[in-house]
Amino acid sequence: MKFTVEVDDFYLDEESELAPALQKYVIRAVVTEIWDKIKSEVEKKITAEVKNSVGRELTTRINIYVDDIISKGTFKTAGSKEEVLIADYIKAQFERNSGWNSPYDQIKKIASDYGAEMKKRYDFFYANQIVTQMEKIGILKEEIFHKLIDVGK
Repeated sequence: MKFTVEVDDFYLDEESELAPALQKYVIRAVVTEIWDKIKSEVEKKITAEVKNSVGRELTTRINIYVDDIISKGTFKTAGSKEEVLIADYIKAQFERNSGWNSPYDQIKKIASDYGAEMKKRYDFFYANQIVTQMEKIGILKEEIFHKLIDVGK
């Protein structure tokens, strides 16, 4: 690679030679320009990586701290002078009159309701497919087909 540079007003000490001084000047100017172009991008990437790293570490430490407090921490309940473990209190509140009654029974009820809803949807879909096929092969009149399809909607 060859560069051609014309020098009209280039300051040069009397002791320096033109070629080495000019070479140093060009190198400094190019490095400064390149650094200015990549500086902001490098800073953005470093900032993003540091935020991610600190965020992960902070989340981990907070989770450990909360787990430790819940498993070992105690407090006095209202109207009582004795201390209760937080984990035991949470368990008691969850199982006792919190609207859930027994968590196992509630989960079982939700799953049963969901299963019944899925069965209804499957039955409707299956019946709809049968009616559609009957209409396609011509064993069902068009007005009956539309009435049956409109009933399901």
